[in-house]
Amino acid sequence: MELGQQLLLPVLDAGPGALLWGHAATHWWGFGRFRAFPVHVTRPRNGTRTPHVGIVHVTRHLDPALDATVHRGIPIVRPERLLLWLARADTERYGHDIGALRLERTLDHAWRERLVDGHRIHDLAARCSGKGNSGIVILRQLLESRPPDYRPTDSNLEKRWEEVIGTLARSFRRQVTLGDDAPIGRFDQVHVDRPLVVEIHSEKHHTMPSDVADDEDRADRLVDAGFAVVIYWEYDIWHDASTVRRTLGAILSQPHEARIHRPTRAPHLALPVPDAPNDP
Repeated sequence: MELGQQLLLPVLDAGPGALLWGHAATHWWGFGRFRAFPVHVTRPRNGTRTPHVGIVHVTRHLDPALDATVHRGIPIVRPERLLLWLARADTERYGHDIGALRLERTLDHAWRERLVDGHRIHDLAARCSGKGNSGIVILRQLLESRPPDYRPTDSNLEKRWEEVIGTLARSFRRQVTLGDDAPIGRFDQVHVDRPLVVEIHSEKHHTMPSDVADDEDRADRLVDAGFAVVIYWEYDIWHDASTVRRTLGAILSQPHEARIHRPTRAPHLALPVPDAPNDP
């Protein structure tokens, strides 16, 4: 029997209104690191059928219109509601600090994979506030720094850049698509108040001739559209944090100019060190 059939059977067995729940539901959504078994199911309080398969929970606070859906053929609780449940479960098991850390990783993973809708999870936090759910405190704390249009970093390199520039990171949005009728592309960091784009290039993906040509074309199109473009390299982010902070601060303090800023030399443009002359 396929996994989907094994998860659907307990839902059907629990009767009308039943939904896949708990770790089985997080596994089916693709949250990562959660096992599907044993299968947990939730159903309305007025269910009359005696279930024989799976572990059944009776819940009062699920709203069928807001908290339920069908995913890959199985009636299931929505990801946002499962995250609130995980917040409570991890808090009760590990305590507040570790529970918050675990939920933060799961939340960002689900958000990055577009399993979570930012507006839905903020609405959930608002309507569940004050209902005695111990997980709501952690969830609301995490959402303070994650507005509805929040997007987690797509790479450790972006995360490191945000750590390097500190509080300045609050003025940037991640992975923003620019261009109206003809999109120029999606860019690593875009300033929220001024036409400024920061690109963070890894040596692996941005030093081949074809990559360089594509990057130059994107940057030129941004400048033509009125943007300033700042290009940092992987080495700078990991090994020259002071230069990154200093140069970005200087650019932000200057009047806007649509141009390309290259605070450090690109690896593929670096000149080789000449051989030392032979001693006479």
